[in-house]
Formats: sequence, C-alpha cells, structure tokens
Amino acid sequence: MHDHPAFHSRFGGLWIDRADWRQQVTARHLNPAQAAQVEFFAENGFIIFEGAAAPEKVDAFRDRIMTSFREGNPDVRYQRHGSHVVQPLDGPADRLGVRIVDSFVPFQEALDLFSSPELLAFFQLIFDANPLLFQSLSFDQGSQQGLHQDTAYVVVDRPIELAACWIALEDVKPGAGELMYVPGSHRLPDWDFGSGNKHWDSMTDGAETHEKWARHLVQHAKQSPHGLQYFFPKKGDILVWHADLAHGGAPVIDPARTRQSLVGHFCPQGRTPHFFNTDPHLSTVRHHGPLAYCSQHYDLSRQARARAGRTPGSQRKQDGFLSSLAAFRNAMRNRSS
Repeated sequence: MHDHPAFHSRFGGLWIDRADWRQQVTARHLNPAQAAQVEFFAENGFIIFEGAAAPEKVDAFRDRIMTSFREGNPDVRYQRHGSHVVQPLDGPADRLGVRIVDSFVPFQEALDLFSSPELLAFFQLIFDANPLLFQSLSFDQGSQQGLHQDTAYVVVDRPIELAACWIALEDVKPGAGELMYVPGSHRLPDWDFGSGNKHWDSMTDGAETHEKWARHLVQHAKQSPHGLQYFFPKKGDILVWHADLAHGGAPVIDPARTRQSLVGHFCPQGRTPHFFNTDPHLSTVRHHGPLAYCSQHYDLSRQARARAGRTPGSQRKQDGFLSSLAAFRNAMRNRSS
C-alpha cells in the first residue's frame, strides 16, 4: 500500500480528508453555508441536519414498516440483533429486537428519505460525485453495539471514501439505546489489524487484534476532550458521520422505549463495494434520481428481468391476486379475533 502524504490516512480519502482541505474550500469557491458544513464535518467527523427529512415521508416509511410486521411481507428481509442470518418476513412478527436490511429495495419510501435534499446535497459536496447507497439498516430498538469505526466492517475499494447517515423516525429519549459517538475520532491514526488492510478480516487477523482495537477506541473516548456524545434527535433530524468516526449504540436502559431509525452507508458513484467482487451477480446498480443504489441482499438484476417479462395484463392479474390475498387474510384475522 503506497503512502498518500496529502491525506490524513495512508489509505487516502475524500477531498475533505486532505491535509490542505481548508485551501480546497477556498479553491472550490464554496458558498458560506457549504464552507461552514465542510469545516464542521472535517474537524468533528459528523454533522447534524435538523428536520431534513420531511415528516410526511418519515410517516410513509414507518407505515410501510408497521404494516409489514403486522401482516408479513416476504419482500422484506431482516436480521435479529446479534445474528448475521438474513431471512424474509414471511409472516407477522415482533419488530423489537430485529433490524431490516436494505429496506430501500422493497420500499420506495426509504429511497425518498435517503434522497432528502439537504442530505443528497451534502453527499454530493463531500464526494465530488452523486452518492451510491449500498447498505441500509432500520431499527426500532438500539443495537447496543460497542464503539467501532465503519471502515473495519464496511468495505469499499477506497476504504475512506465512505460516509453514513442516521435518520430519526421519531423523537429519541435517553435510555432508548441512543446513538453515541466521539467527535474528532475520525482523525485517529490508522489501526493495523495485522493484514495491512483498513478493514478487519476475522479469518486472517483473528479476534485478539479486534479486541485491542475496540479497547483502544473506548480508551480514546475516555481521554478525548470532547468525550462521548449522544444523539437525541427530533423526528426528521439526520446525522451524517465520517467513515472513521468512532460510534456505537448506548445501552438500552428502558426496554419500553424505542429509537426508530433508518441508517444508510454511501460511497461516491464509481467506487466499488466489496460484495461486487465476492458476489458479482449483486453488482447491479439502479437509480432513484441522482441517488444510485445496490444491494448485497437482493439480486436487482433478477428483479429487473422479472419486471421486464411482465405484460401489463399479467401485472394487473398479479396486483388483483395480491389484493384478494390481503382481503382474505384480513377476513380470517377478523374472524379469529
């Protein structure tokens, strides 16, 4: 791996990660609002856009999620907390303790949220390109995941050309397993897991170096003048964080409280998520306006072929069948209640 002296990290980064990023702000003739956003993000590793997600779009997405868990929806795929097994939502299920993966595939409402104008404009600003959404998670309860940096697990061909967002689907109160983060931690020196990569490989690097890294992040949080901060957003607020910002989920103190959220991971269009190499059949990219998206859990090429093979008549028949099926399910549910 060649060093990149113009960047904070030897793995390179976005233009805001260059040593001369302040000069870049001037050279790019950013307007005052853009310059202020870049300065805050480059120094702190995160930025908050208050009320950036329209309430009606938040409600539309939440309604789709609630209906899917109430009635079942095999197009939705989810994991239980602590499990890597992805399974279809074949029937009614409890939303608590699970997370939905890549909800932007079955629900356009998720794409609408990820296309919120302020969010999209900021990604375009720091990426110098339109964004590619390649992973998302939706939670009702906090994950309680310890402090970590996304670059250890979320892999693209240029490791630090990555950013993520957290969209609040409701007001979040203390004790709900709220998002926590350490401002400025995105400028920590690169951690060497042992293989020379930015990401951790459980097979080649082993568990010990991973545990040392996790303890290192906790120790830094204790020593940092910024300390550990917590995100208590209002519905519609969006937090964007840098690829290397140390963050996690606080402990759930009150199990009755939720922190409904939608998280997305993005890279510039033109970059390559790791699963493009391991599973080439999942490398299909589709577009929702300027936003591109792909998924490691859905074969978008197969979906496109299936849609192309449908005639208008067959689509109407399928829609009619699904409507009849939903009516039958509701009738049986009412009979049993």
